[in-house]
Amino acid sequence: MENLNSATRAYKAFTQIARSINRMMREQLSAGPITVQQCYALEALVGGDKTMTQLAEDVALHQSTLTRIVEKLEKQNLVIRKRKPDNQRVVEVQITDEGHTLHQHLHSQCLQSISSLIQNFPQEKQDVAIESLELLADILSPANLNLQNLTCLSNLKTD
Repeated sequence: MENLNSATRAYKAFTQIARSINRMMREQLSAGPITVQQCYALEALVGGDKTMTQLAEDVALHQSTLTRIVEKLEKQNLVIRKRKPDNQRVVEVQITDEGHTLHQHLHSQCLQSISSLIQNFPQEKQDVAIESLELLADILSPANLNLQNLTCLSNLKTD
């Protein structure tokens, strides 16, 4: 019974956090030139070029959805697509200088918001809260085999 109660509490907290973060991202980006999903794509490309398949995995979107997102980013000159010279079937996506500039601006705004949120924690609990978030991020990583095997998540897959 204790595990069920803990799971229920964690579920409620996680759901509320996910909704709040999504709402905050939408509000922060509403006045800007890109959507939340486009922001995630830019974020994934900051570390270097990616194939469309790699990018789709990184942002957890179906490749057809990602294609539309990348097309819009390309029209805004935030990314470029190019075929790999050694395999013309593979498309790589690269962030442009304009994309980097926009990402830096958005990242800076995001850090300011997060800093303000962290200040709401009592001083002595701030490091614990951050460590807990880092642990949760590691647990939720697509590379985590335990996460891949969760039945409640695998039942949600529709494709």
